[in-house]
Amino acid sequence: MRSAKSAKVRVNGGLTFIKQTSVAVAAALTVACTSAGVDRRGGIDPGATVRVRLDGRVVAVPIESYVRTVILSEFAPVAADPTNVEHMLELQAIVSRTYALTPRHSAAGYDLCSTTHCQLYQPSRVAASRWHGAAEEAVRRTAGVLLWFGDTPARVAYHADCGGRTSAAHDVWEGRALSYLASVVDDDAGAPHAPWQFAPDMAALRRALNADKRTRVGSFLNRIDVVRRDSTGRAQLIAIDGERSPVIRGEEFRVVVGRAFGPRALRSTWFEVVRTAHGFTFNGRGFGHGVGLCQAGAYARIMRGASRAEVLTRYFPGTSVH
Repeated sequence: MRSAKSAKVRVNGGLTFIKQTSVAVAAALTVACTSAGVDRRGGIDPGATVRVRLDGRVVAVPIESYVRTVILSEFAPVAADPTNVEHMLELQAIVSRTYALTPRHSAAGYDLCSTTHCQLYQPSRVAASRWHGAAEEAVRRTAGVLLWFGDTPARVAYHADCGGRTSAAHDVWEGRALSYLASVVDDDAGAPHAPWQFAPDMAALRRALNADKRTRVGSFLNRIDVVRRDSTGRAQLIAIDGERSPVIRGEEFRVVVGRAFGPRALRSTWFEVVRTAHGFTFNGRGFGHGVGLCQAGAYARIMRGASRAEVLTRYFPGTSVH
């Protein structure tokens, strides 16, 4: 499966979070974490590298250099308190380092791509970002630190904004349920879980759906109905009624629509859909798949004084940081 293109969402007084879909986690949840780069004592080999597909070629990047670039790519503060940003970069470094331990493209001869399908990796940000020094320090202070579940690195996921509650991974992508990727209430974080609305033209939406065989409806489109939701209210299954009447998982529907209209259109699967005279209106909340770490909520907790360990165990219950 492929994800939508990267996007930015502004929250918390000028902060920009870029992570929003990372559908590759769906496959990764059924694959054991790689042992490459992690020794039997539970530490990362200082010489470990990750193979990244970047601009049509595969490059071997030292793990800590990879983490530094990813955290500047996935978290883009515009104007914020430097101390809070530094703490958020440390937290993001731990999550991104742990994420990198599960390769998603081994069959193609590399570990991770450079898009939001895996983790956003944009080397140009290292020199351009005003926070590159803080990112260097965050990586240095957390060097080798991972999120663990028992004696195994956790299989992490993260997104921009959960809308007030995260979803369990198996509700979004099916697969085996993991206790630390469960639904977590986040309405006490104080984060600005802003609502959104998307109202595409009927003809444009039909063209978008017809562009993918999973959602192809044919010459007309009558209805779009959420036929099953998870415990948070996110759409798990969506029935589309037209010349053809496919039923598709909510996250796949979001990817198809995002490919045509951009990732800021249908920002999450937590929405209500209403038929109008001109097409359909989607009223929703959140940004991204909703599984694991909520960046907006995490930063709100940091601003309130929470430690990185407290934040991580909030979103990944039962895990430990070391």
